[in-house]
Amino acid sequence: MVSVWLGGCAFVPHPLTDAERAAEASRDMADVFAPQEPLTHALTLEEAFARAIAYNLDERVKLMERSVAERDFEISKFDMLPKVIATAGASTRNNVLASSSTAVGTGQQSLVPSTSTDSDLKFADLTTSFNILDFWVSYYNSKQQANKVLVAEEQRRRVLQGLFQDVRRAFWRAASAQRLSNDIREATREAKNALESSRKSETLRAPIDALRYQKALLDALRDLQSVEQLLGASKIELAQLINLPPGTNYSLAVPRNLRIEGLRLPIRQMEDVALIRNPEIRESSYQVRISADETRKTLARNLPGINFSYGPNYDSNSFLVNNSWAAGAVRLSGNLVSIISIPEQLKRGNLAEATAITRREALSVATLAKLHIAYQQYLAAAQEYRWADQLASVDRKLYEQISNRTETDAQSELERVSARVSTVQSELRRYRAYAEAQAALGRLYDVVGIDPVPEAMASLDIASLSAAIRRSASDWKSDRLEHLSEGAPGATPAPDAATAAAPQTAQAPSPQRSAQASDSQPVVQ
Repeated sequence: MVSVWLGGCAFVPHPLTDAERAAEASRDMADVFAPQEPLTHALTLEEAFARAIAYNLDERVKLMERSVAERDFEISKFDMLPKVIATAGASTRNNVLASSSTAVGTGQQSLVPSTSTDSDLKFADLTTSFNILDFWVSYYNSKQQANKVLVAEEQRRRVLQGLFQDVRRAFWRAASAQRLSNDIREATREAKNALESSRKSETLRAPIDALRYQKALLDALRDLQSVEQLLGASKIELAQLINLPPGTNYSLAVPRNLRIEGLRLPIRQMEDVALIRNPEIRESSYQVRISADETRKTLARNLPGINFSYGPNYDSNSFLVNNSWAAGAVRLSGNLVSIISIPEQLKRGNLAEATAITRREALSVATLAKLHIAYQQYLAAAQEYRWADQLASVDRKLYEQISNRTETDAQSELERVSARVSTVQSELRRYRAYAEAQAALGRLYDVVGIDPVPEAMASLDIASLSAAIRRSASDWKSDRLEHLSEGAPGATPAPDAATAAAPQTAQAPSPQRSAQASDSQPVVQ
């Protein structure tokens, strides 16, 4: 025993060796990328969402945290059960346990030394005890754990909705890189050829004209290089979000027509849904419950407790008349100082609960403000895309007109190269504006609290998740939002059958709740 104790005192830190860290890194990479379905086809936006749900590490962490909270809740239930304590053992001594007695009045020995205990004993007991005070404390603790499970789920929803925003933006940036990569390379090649030709023939022209021409070409090459660098990391960013191994070569299924969907639901109804479905507000509501249960638990912990105990006992002592028996007891105990402090503890608990409610109210107001900001940002981003789309169309036509010219002088070549670069930049602005519009739409639905997939969708199969996301894409419009807003404060009545069968049109927002929101936005082709 002494050697074990001395060995424990001799512990020293042992840093990881390179070989140990390399082994850990190998296992980590195998755990991260091994269980994934291979990507052997062009990646659609819905499949990118599905892979983010199934494989993104942040989503995995939140899913595991929710599972831990569920296990804590299941464990907390056992604390409400009676405690059953089993004890068994044996004892021995090297001499007889004997004693004598002395008369109190005379001080003389009144009994010769005697024993009533064997030198070797075996004993056992099984005691069941139940404390009413502990039961109520465990009951409120279990209720808190149940609400913590719900808090973990809302935190997972918030991470998932933010992840969808990032995937949406990264997908369209990567789409622009894929769609424009050939145009960028071709424009760069033409600009370099024109620059080389200018340097070879600069003696045939006025020096100042040649230098201006070369400067314009170098400016164009610099712009193209910056665009290429900007787009070069977009596919890497998307691969990280969907947890593809670094360096994976993959392609995107980019639709030819970019569409901006209009908002059919008035802003007031979005407010109603946000107050119900926003994960941050729902999490704060659960925190109010936890604070209220904490107050009740504090009160229960400080009240007097009644403990009931009962159980069989056994002792092998041969001097006993009854070697086995059953014993029971009832005890009342309480800390008088804690009882005196109950009023102050209740005041503190009520203040904590009121603070949680005020925090939820402040978060609700902030959410409504974020909703209006996201709404206006989406309208502005949609308008920006329309301008970028028109500008790209004009630049394409202008380049076609310039390319069809028959002049071969250097000035025409510079104009053609500049038009080609301008066309590439306009297309880039068009895709970036579309990506920002999609990101703004994602922020809007994030604030509203619409889940990207149905809550009952538990499978992590990529095909099933992609199909579910594709089906729920239409639910991100007015139908589902109107259904969710039923029963909300200020919610409009549900439409009758005739109204529901008619084509949906936008309703004007309430002037009190949204004075500056427009009815809807048309589809942009």
